[in-house]
This record gives sequence, C-alpha cells and structure tokens, in this order.
Amino acid sequence: MSAGCGLRAIDLYSGVGGWSLGLRLAGVEVVASYERWGPANETNFKNNRHQAQTVDIRRLSFADLPQDIDLVVGSPPCTQFSFSNRGGNGDLEDGLEDIITFLRIVDHLKPKAWAMENVPRVAPIIAKELKDGGRLQCFSHLGVQIHVVNMEEFGLPQRRKRCVAGNFDMNLLQAYGHG
Repeated sequence: MSAGCGLRAIDLYSGVGGWSLGLRLAGVEVVASYERWGPANETNFKNNRHQAQTVDIRRLSFADLPQDIDLVVGSPPCTQFSFSNRGGNGDLEDGLEDIITFLRIVDHLKPKAWAMENVPRVAPIIAKELKDGGRLQCFSHLGVQIHVVNMEEFGLPQRRKRCVAGNFDMNLLQAYGHG
C-alpha cells in the first residue's frame, strides 16, 4: 500500500468507485465521494472502504464540499448521451445539466487538476458548447481538453472508447497506455 502522495481528491458521480479505486491505489486521498444511486454506493464501499454520500449532485451545496482539494474527478451519467438509450434519443439538455454541475464544482474548488469521463458522443457536444454562445462557454477558462480514448489501450479486456475531458496532461495519460 502506498504511503500517500499528499494529494486530496473528491469523486463526483462516483458510481461504483472506479475513479476512487485508481486514485487510492496511486496514493491519493479521496476525501469525499458523491453518487445519487444507493446500490452503486454500496459497491463503492466494498471497493474502497469509504462511504460515498448518497445525494443528488445537482442539489449539492458548495458549503457542503471539502476545501483544499487537489483533484476533482467524476463520471456524470451517460444515459442521456448514450446511443444505447432509445437509439441515441436521450434528453441531451438534461444530460448537459450534470456536466454543468460538475464544471461548476470544479470552478468553485479550483483544483490543480480535474478529469471527467463519459461516452464518446459527449466529446463533440462539449466542444460545441464551449464555443461562444454555448452553455459551457463560461467554463472555457478551466483549460478543458477533450480526448476520446480506447480503454483497451490501458488494459481493459475489451474495445471501449470513452471521452475524457479535463485540464490534465494527456501525454502523461497516454504514456500509461500500451496501444
């Protein structure tokens, strides 16, 4: 077990705790996780031995967030963006609300780095909405970089493309791949 690197993180839309597990294994202290679906939180606890807060993240108050956070990670729900949901006819505006919420929290906490994961379809939506007049334009100062990566290149035993957006060094992430 790592002695720790001194970094503190929060995990938004934490699901079963994949981000938290990876961060914990890297020695990062995940000080809080937030997920609205109770069964996912039960699995997160089994994976990480920390209790995720069962809460609608859209209603989370800034006052309830921990301070001095170095990393913010998360996976806003993909159901509205996924082509698996009604053939891709999900409510994109509703799905965008979770991305806006995530970015508002990032903007408030001002971490050193942040990363958000979702389905590949989100990549062009974020890019479009960051432009002048878009719903995410007010977050363009966050240094948003958008990449679609094949998780198979990082050891996942299947071809699974994911959109990863954030302000981290993508070259460093790709150095861990073996594709």
